Amino acid sequence: MLETIINDVAGIFRATFLTGDWIALIIAFGSVLVASLVMKRGTQIGSMTLLALVLFAIGGFLRGYFRGVPAEGASSGDRAVVQLESSWVNFMNLQAGHLLAYFIAFMFLIFILYGMRSVLGR
Repeated sequence: MLETIINDVAGIFRATFLTGDWIALIIAFGSVLVASLVMKRGTQIGSMTLLALVLFAIGGFLRGYFRGVPAEGASSGDRAVVQLESSWVNFMNLQAGHLLAYFIAFMFLIFILYGMRSVLGR
């Protein structure tokens, strides 16, 4: 079971932070950077990881919203609703192991950036 979790975390880490397109990388690193800069104490790692994941989800939603070409006669509200529904379906289809892997991968990077900021700030 532990090996499965470690493999999931490694796969999510590679898929999110080491491969993919540049926009997804910018969204992921930006959300991690914002969370690590907002973090005041090391005990806030859990809540800052949740913040980074929410920022990552919002960034993905906005990317999908602005990437799509509007259909003829469709308003921007219709596009937002369609994108929100597809994002919600993707979230609901996410397995718990993958969600945990995202949490651990983001937590690891936030911890590294916060540690570097603490060391350099002294």
